[in-house]
Amino acid sequence: MNPFSWLFIALFTLSAPSSSSDSNSVDSPPNVPADEPIPVVTFVQEVTGRPGSPDSKTYEQKVVLAGDRVWVLDERRNLIQILRGDLDPAVLWEVSSDLARYREVTDLSRIQKDRRIQEVQFVRRVADLPQEEKREMLKGAHIRLNDQGEPIREIELEEVAPSVGAEDGLRQVKVYENGRLVANLKLANMEIPFSFAPLHEATGAFSREVFEVIRDLKGFPVSGTIYVVTATLTHPLEFRSRDIEKGSVSASFFDLPEDCQKEEQRAFLNCPICGSEVERESSAARARDREGQWIFFKTRECFSEWKKQRKARQ
Repeated sequence: MNPFSWLFIALFTLSAPSSSSDSNSVDSPPNVPADEPIPVVTFVQEVTGRPGSPDSKTYEQKVVLAGDRVWVLDERRNLIQILRGDLDPAVLWEVSSDLARYREVTDLSRIQKDRRIQEVQFVRRVADLPQEEKREMLKGAHIRLNDQGEPIREIELEEVAPSVGAEDGLRQVKVYENGRLVANLKLANMEIPFSFAPLHEATGAFSREVFEVIRDLKGFPVSGTIYVVTATLTHPLEFRSRDIEKGSVSASFFDLPEDCQKEEQRAFLNCPICGSEVERESSAARARDREGQWIFFKTRECFSEWKKQRKARQ
């Protein structure tokens, strides 16, 4: 599973924004001592769907959610995932089940950067088409342009009227980006003692335009569907939260385990299609495999061929 996907769900609880710390160490920031209790919300999250795969299995994750950090026990992957939005830059740690090794990701906004690049490239490719054909191509790709011909994102928020006889007491909200549904949520009237806004921004979970609209939503999302939009595909993820409790934990709960060793990622990998060596940061394209791991491509043609092969296998 995409390591950010649980964040897209766990962080879709919103209130007014607040500022994050500018510390860049792995220790708790100076204004939150390591032994200081911080308020959290804990819950069990049932998730159905997995980016990059047609599978629709349901699995559970245990989540501890604070205002600027998240801890997730992903039993299916035998990992503990820790997001520290209080650090600068924000960091995601994936810790092995034996607590001996971890991987680190700091470029959390890459998903949105890749989307923006892909949209600009698409607009250039269709620029010389007849006007009607160009309009249909852009509509199909959910891309809208401003008066200068640049891609923009227009957000709509729909409050769904409760159905006749509904007794769950939940609000249903739908969020659209350029006419495409990106979130369909049921919200419980539950007060949360902190803001999640810094974490939304840190993870790149949504475009800036979506974030600016949804950050004022009130309530806790107990179920719904998130549509994770990447540069290549849209992945629906259904979720349901239960056993929701408020509490507190020591700030050190979100630290790396003692003596946990960092696994360095290789700067160069091999393209799965042509076999050529590819640098992560300058690859022509990248995508997730069925296990949620990144694959890097030497050229856009390699990427297109990989998509054809994947479709043929499904």
